[in-house]
Amino acid sequence: MYQTQTAPARQPRYKISAAATPARKKKTKRTAVLLSVAALLLIVLLALSPARYAAACLEGVSLWAKAVLPSLFPFFILTALLTKLGAAETLADKLSPLTKKCKLPGAAAYCFLLSILSGYPVGSRIIADLAGSGAVSAKQAARMSVLCSTSGPMFLIGSVGGAMFGSAKAGAILLASHILAVLLVCLAFVPLLKPLPEPPPKKYAPSADNILYESVYGAVISILCVGGFIAAFYVLSLALADLHIPWLPEQLFGLLFPQEIAEGLCAGLLEATHGCALLAAGGGRFALPAAAFCVTFGGACILCQQLGYLKSAGVKAAPFIGIKALQGTAAFLLCFGLCAAFGME
Repeated sequence: MYQTQTAPARQPRYKISAAATPARKKKTKRTAVLLSVAALLLIVLLALSPARYAAACLEGVSLWAKAVLPSLFPFFILTALLTKLGAAETLADKLSPLTKKCKLPGAAAYCFLLSILSGYPVGSRIIADLAGSGAVSAKQAARMSVLCSTSGPMFLIGSVGGAMFGSAKAGAILLASHILAVLLVCLAFVPLLKPLPEPPPKKYAPSADNILYESVYGAVISILCVGGFIAAFYVLSLALADLHIPWLPEQLFGLLFPQEIAEGLCAGLLEATHGCALLAAGGGRFALPAAAFCVTFGGACILCQQLGYLKSAGVKAAPFIGIKALQGTAAFLLCFGLCAAFGME
């Protein structure tokens, strides 16, 4: 007697957990539909003005090649080497008494230091590497993610302060307000946090075998992803402007700030570097504090780059973005106060 073989059930394109509620399933499908419509609309815009959008994409690639690639690529290689050789664990053992008071793992100090020196998104990449190796848990990675998420001095003092605002002093104020805002917001949440158990210690036996190749290979993939995000958001920014979508948030920001600041803030919500350039060109006493908000919050482009790494470490997007918004607001206020104190109005 032959058994009839039934065709396997077709797997849905978007996987939904069996435990998901009907409301959650409906929300997931609705999100997929909205994203599909947005993608189709963008395809139509690209088809109608291919040369214009190609120029925007090329502008993003040019920025990546001239500024981001030379400044980030060496750090990607070196931080990967340090992590694979066990430097994070060595430093964690020495600093764990200090970090435990902040209810963070010892590796947080190592990650924070390299994030400050290197800038976005090196800290997030290190967290992903540490979580992947089992050095930190998902909950520890979530706590570290908002602390080890900073821009670097090369970008803030050199690019934004010196090149855009024409003042190294402005860049120094920007850097100080940025780092202080990240630290103060994180410390404010410490009393609300519960201590987390440390993952079981792992014995590392550093070896030079294949580590250089793996570090370079990982760095190449990472830096190409960063370039792809920058180019994509340059195209997206132009598309949104063509559709007049930024008009409403510009009007809302315009209730609090001059029009030039409102436009710069809207651009910074999408891409921080573009927003800082517009703010510097507009000038005024709110320009530098608004730039502090943009670089600390990060904008959608930098947030997507970071979350691309952090999602693999189990970090949820909504809390991370919410804390970054708080840090951006704190940076604005701190920078405004520092500008007044040092005569930068």
